[in-house]
Amino acid sequence: MANSDPPVPQGLVAGKYRLTRLLGRGGMGAVWEGTHTSLGNRVAVKFIDAEYAESPEARSRFENEARAAAKLRSKHVVEVYDHGVSDDARPFIVMEYLQGEPLDKRLDRVGRLSAKETAQIVLQVCRALTRAHAASIVHRDLKPENVFLVWDEDEGTDVVKVVDFGIAKFNDAAMSSSSATRTGSVLGTPHYMSPEQARGLRSVDSRSDLWSVAVIAYRCIVGALPFEGEAVGDLLVKLCTAPIPVPSQVAMGVPPGFDAWLVKALNRDPAQRFASAAQLAESLAAVCGLSLRGQFASAPEGGSGAYSALGSGPRPVFVSEASSGGFATVRAATSATGAPTTQTPAPAPKRTSASAIVAATLAAVVILGIGAAVLVKKLSPEAAAPVATAIAAPSPAPAPSPAPDPVNAPVLVSDPFPIHPATAAPSEKPVAAKPLPVLHPVQHRPPAKPTPKPSPVGDMGF
Repeated sequence: MANSDPPVPQGLVAGKYRLTRLLGRGGMGAVWEGTHTSLGNRVAVKFIDAEYAESPEARSRFENEARAAAKLRSKHVVEVYDHGVSDDARPFIVMEYLQGEPLDKRLDRVGRLSAKETAQIVLQVCRALTRAHAASIVHRDLKPENVFLVWDEDEGTDVVKVVDFGIAKFNDAAMSSSSATRTGSVLGTPHYMSPEQARGLRSVDSRSDLWSVAVIAYRCIVGALPFEGEAVGDLLVKLCTAPIPVPSQVAMGVPPGFDAWLVKALNRDPAQRFASAAQLAESLAAVCGLSLRGQFASAPEGGSGAYSALGSGPRPVFVSEASSGGFATVRAATSATGAPTTQTPAPAPKRTSASAIVAATLAAVVILGIGAAVLVKKLSPEAAAPVATAIAAPSPAPAPSPAPDPVNAPVLVSDPFPIHPATAAPSEKPVAAKPLPVLHPVQHRPPAKPTPKPSPVGDMGF
């Protein structure tokens, strides 16, 4: 421990936490490592410095942080176990102990992150924001310092924890009394705040957090900040008026589509940005080539707006993650509108009544008879004689047929069932069928002349 560090406070905090070492200091306080005296697990205890302990604003921010984190209950938000006032009148918060590093330290060490690693971090930050925004909480101070990376040995990857809800805005009427912001007051870190936040508007909502996430993504992939200024005032002017930078013109290796993603994410009109943290994360994952299968599910608003706006190609399939408080389940999303794919079951075949079967059979017999008679006329007289005798008695020679009507003439096809000209075009020139023989009643039929019975040899074709 350095000589400038304060000595470890003696005694127990809240009667059960023993402080062991200083973890870090902030603008208004310090964070200590502690141990639960009966359970033995490590915790982090955050204090307000003595000079700020009497400040109503400092106390309000401290209370906000404790209430916000305790209400969200997400694996991607630092967990709060307890809060109160110490024996020396300093407010404190007891939180889970995080072993890892904040994102700003990693960026200082490596400079830039890969596109997929950035999308993975943003995805987890957006899970936390989805919980917060659903609870009417706006973080208002998202930056790499407040994105803590904890290495998970079981999963073999970093787990993101969003910390420091000290200046969070509560839009819930039941919780907003201590977080009201006066018009014109500016809260947040200038490089990461949205234009509306920089202007001190009271209308700041969840879309301001999405702007901050986009700046974090830019910093990770490009290795720089999108807006810089020599002074705070100069920086705030650029936030509100300067052109949005083009990442691919600033750094090498920027994934295709990231330029268009940033234009939407940093739109100065909040209504033109991504509508939700889910949309922003889904779209960035698609741009960075990160598969979301088994990790992330689309929010109820639907991530389709992000995809359709950017033309980012096929959408991945999203599934729910019950263990981590992921977004609402979407089984599959393949259309441009994000509507889940559905299938309409085929209708069950209808049963045919017995009477319908009989009628259909009779109709088929009649049609077959007519068709057979038509075909008989095309056979040679010798071959057609036995068939014609079986169908009808010979009749007087028919009168000469009029010239065939090219429009209404029947069409003869190889199938014995005639087809109306309106439903099938003939492949050859239409041929007019001769009238069928007239069927006379049996009692008026003249006696048929005896026909010599052909010999079996002739029938066999010898």
